[in-house]
Amino acid sequence: CFAKEFYVAPSGNDANNGSIKTPVETIEKAQELASSGDTVFIRGGVYTMREEQIAQSRRIWAYVTQLDKNGISYLAYQNEKPVFDYKNVKPEGKRVIAFLVNGNNIHIKGIEVVGVQVTIKKHTQSECFEVRGSNNTLEQLSMHDNMAIGVYMLSGSNNLVLNCDAYNNYDSVSEGGKGGNSDGFGAHLEKGSVNNVFRGCRAWFNSDDGFDVLLFDNQGRGE
Repeated sequence: CFAKEFYVAPSGNDANNGSIKTPVETIEKAQELASSGDTVFIRGGVYTMREEQIAQSRRIWAYVTQLDKNGISYLAYQNEKPVFDYKNVKPEGKRVIAFLVNGNNIHIKGIEVVGVQVTIKKHTQSECFEVRGSNNTLEQLSMHDNMAIGVYMLSGSNNLVLNCDAYNNYDSVSEGGKGGNSDGFGAHLEKGSVNNVFRGCRAWFNSDDGFDVLLFDNQGRGE
């Protein structure tokens, strides 16, 4: 069968069918409609995210958008800039993960993430993108003015983070506002995770590291 296209827009409605004339509001809903090989186009404008849109709350994590369907592309619509603003997503006692990429062969391109929050006052971290799958490409993403890490890889292989920017990220809440754990890019990978690459990425004015890369052995010890 032929690959399909679906559309997301700030003015969309998740009761719609995702066509260009009747777009959905959330990437989560577009993923539900799409199948492997399909493309989701994200129209420009500001997406002011809401706590009711959290896809999954598990233990100390709140995953707002969870991409766990393989083989789908999520691309900014041509010559448009989609901005996802998380300033209103403040679940008490949770680490906020704006996008969890735990599927495989997913391509995300051209979106901006701002305002990801921290509410926990002790040691913690939030993240714009957390990667746990394999063979994924994150391209031309801009992550700035968050309390969060830009891109954080934890497992999987053959992931490419290409030409992405992470800047002005600062955690003013946890640990007395010391700004810890607000890296531009992080990779704390499990043993056996291979060929994960940051290429052409830039990090500046982040309150922790620009790039923080570790490999863990099977006992959880950093190398």
